[in-house]
Amino acid sequence: MLQFLRHISQNFDLQYVLPIAAITVVVLYYVLHHLLHHQFSSKKFVVMARGFLMALLLAIAILSVENYRATNYYRFESYSNAYEFYHYYIGTKYAREVGYGEMYAASLIADKETGMKWRHKSGSIRDLCTGRQVNHKHFLENAEKYKAKFSPERWEEFKKDISYFKEKLVQYRWNGVLKDKGYNGTPVWSMIVGGLLSNRISTDNKVGMTFLALLDPLLILAAFLTVVWAFGPRTAFLMIILLGTHYMMKWWHMKGAYLRTDWAMCLVMAVCCIKKERFAFAGVLTGYAMLSRIFPAVFLFGLGAKGFWHLVELSRVEARFVYKRLAIEKRPREARLVLKLTGIVFFVAFIWGSYGLVNDVIIPWMGGETKTLSIFWTHMTDGSGSDSVMMHLFALAAWVSVGTVFVIVGIRALFERRMNMRYVYFFVAFFITVASLTGLSLLYWQGTENAIVVSSSEAAESGGIDRILPGYWKEYKAKIGKHSKDISTWRVGYKYIFMADFGSDFSFVEKAPKDWQPKVRSKLYRERQEQWWRVQIWVLLLTLLAASGIKDYRAYLLGFAPLFFLVAPTYYYYIMLVIPVLFFAPYIERGRYAIGMILMYITGMSGWIFYDLWKQDYGTYYWLSVQIMIMVIYMLFLGYIESMEYFLRRRQSACKTSEI
Repeated sequence: MLQFLRHISQNFDLQYVLPIAAITVVVLYYVLHHLLHHQFSSKKFVVMARGFLMALLLAIAILSVENYRATNYYRFESYSNAYEFYHYYIGTKYAREVGYGEMYAASLIADKETGMKWRHKSGSIRDLCTGRQVNHKHFLENAEKYKAKFSPERWEEFKKDISYFKEKLVQYRWNGVLKDKGYNGTPVWSMIVGGLLSNRISTDNKVGMTFLALLDPLLILAAFLTVVWAFGPRTAFLMIILLGTHYMMKWWHMKGAYLRTDWAMCLVMAVCCIKKERFAFAGVLTGYAMLSRIFPAVFLFGLGAKGFWHLVELSRVEARFVYKRLAIEKRPREARLVLKLTGIVFFVAFIWGSYGLVNDVIIPWMGGETKTLSIFWTHMTDGSGSDSVMMHLFALAAWVSVGTVFVIVGIRALFERRMNMRYVYFFVAFFITVASLTGLSLLYWQGTENAIVVSSSEAAESGGIDRILPGYWKEYKAKIGKHSKDISTWRVGYKYIFMADFGSDFSFVEKAPKDWQPKVRSKLYRERQEQWWRVQIWVLLLTLLAASGIKDYRAYLLGFAPLFFLVAPTYYYYIMLVIPVLFFAPYIERGRYAIGMILMYITGMSGWIFYDLWKQDYGTYYWLSVQIMIMVIYMLFLGYIESMEYFLRRRQSACKTSEI
């Protein structure tokens, strides 16, 4: 069987064949549902047809798993991805000694002491403390400075581990390792993975190292089984087919590596837990995912939106209770009319003032270089916007009042057991997970030195928090700050659409497709910060509205929309596309969801076409970003339809109740 699968993967372009086959099955599910709905076929035929389609999906999924394995999994005739493994194993095991800034320097010194393998024509490696390329002799001349961070026993262990990895890597890959951008896992992740795994499993333990390399496939299997539990096998097969064939899952960065997929699989399992009403477990999984890679925190927005609308509903019920208690209906007609007009005027002023507050104060503040409270207050009171200072103050006071009302109503509903506890369970579990693990890490990293120097300006922007952080946390904060400012044409997200420049005279008609590649202009991002934040606020607002009437797990999935617009991780992190699959796949019998699923498969296939045109250049990831943006906007559109259908059903139910 395995030999047959290997033969198929080596002789057919499965990256096209399998998605097209999956699209065909999706269309057939829609047609079958349409036939059943209109009673054009017998139930026996429908059962047999569904069984056939499920068997077909199973076969496609198995071939997709083989395609995933066969594509760059054994890139250097080894299952273990030593390049990625080196960064995450050494980075976690020796975090106390090398931190985020000295891993390459210490590795070069250990390489020299064990028979120098590294040699690069440039003669330089990356200084992770500054991000610049520095002549390798500088580090060798200061070897004792770096070795002093190790005890004699740990240095011998370190040399043994470096020997292991340089033997696993061919010459040019070992040369390239020390010119990369280093390790960037969070201090919490370093504590957990380094403490529980890296420092307990030595490189001379072949079984142990194989176990570490198998953790990612085991997590993918666990996520697959969890999807089967929550959504059924059909959805799980559709997810695995996307994972096994999508262009952005192709590369080896996530394959044969060391816990590179844990955050994404945790998010998948969190969706499943929400679907099965296990909100506390979902909160824990989301907390771990955030502590692993930070940007998954954006997925909180969906359930946060549901919690917001729940508070709005509780406040509406409370307002009706107060209205009845004050016996407004028994008052003279003129008094009631004045009260209603006052309410309408206040509401219009509130909306108008909120728009002015966002447009004239919040957006310029967010788009400015300095984001302090004093600068915010200056924008509030300088009178430069379209609204007056009084209107800005009114809007701010109104929102503070609304927030206070929400807090009071929420606390009261909690004590009176009217609060929907599932949101409470989720966020309490999330914050306990984040707070406890972060607190433990602050204690764990006490005594670490700060190799990456934090500038005085960066310290000032942090509000003095650097004074209480251990050195390892300070290094991480400085490294991520620099990393987020770097421009890489391998990243995918709205940001890299925003910075695209085709030129003023570009024509898609006159140019050949190979020339449809823009240039990335980072200055566009720097110079148009207000426009950037205006888009972000609109996306957050639209996501908030779209989540108002949809199911909880679907609201959680809508968090992918602001994530795409707010952050732009490197393309291989888009293994997280397996998460929005769960938005479309459960309902492919309905045409609008079938279209969404087809869009996802098309995105995967087109990536291969873009790669043929532009390889790893900007054009590949620009056009992938455009396609994913279309899919994200379509998700929001479907969210609006679902919310409208929910409120229409609710209104019809209320009308029937009133008639009775």
